[in-house]
Amino acid sequence: MSVHLERNISAPRAMLEELRDRAVAHPVSVRAAAWDYLAGLGARNDRDALAEMFAAGAAPQGPDGKMEGLIVGKLFGIPEAHLANPLMRIEPTWRGKTFDLERGIGWNRLAPLARFVMPIITAGYLGLRRAGSEMEGFDFAHALAASWIEPDKTVRALDYGVPEYRNPSIRTFPIARTRDEVVEVVPGVYLGRALLRMYNGEIRLIAYFALREPIGSHL
Repeated sequence: MSVHLERNISAPRAMLEELRDRAVAHPVSVRAAAWDYLAGLGARNDRDALAEMFAAGAAPQGPDGKMEGLIVGKLFGIPEAHLANPLMRIEPTWRGKTFDLERGIGWNRLAPLARFVMPIITAGYLGLRRAGSEMEGFDFAHALAASWIEPDKTVRALDYGVPEYRNPSIRTFPIARTRDEVVEVVPGVYLGRALLRMYNGEIRLIAYFALREPIGSHL
């Protein structure tokens, strides 16, 4: 019987421990394996396993710089998710996030299509700007902080409610009421969850996403 089974450890936590054990000697292959594992959980929409992975995640010192992004599984928890999920299969639009660790700020990166789609979805949000082949916008402030739903857990919290960013808070795109929480899975790979504060004060988990440093960094 394996050590992991003897300790009655779950499959996601066992995978995470194995990846972390290998990370020092094989950082590149471990980053790829962690990304593929998260993508596989998303393909199965295995939210229980994603919750376990997040719980086992470490308080991140990063991210810093441009991060590739992946929506992991389907959106859930709000009626609008039923409208968004079919659209995301056709054109995910979201490409990732960029973090300025020193200044504690960041923004999302989107496909060029967002230039035309987002003003309609967001009822006139004008914060998008072109950056090469992508669009940038939906800015946030970020810092290490206690989780909204697990006060004993430290996460990198992304705050979209900063007034100067003028992020939308409409029903179809309530990003100003959203908080992203990010933990480190292995060095260079992060798991995030999106939390939405409802008008009655309730906090709902509505999505998981992954971030990774671009392939080729830290080789």
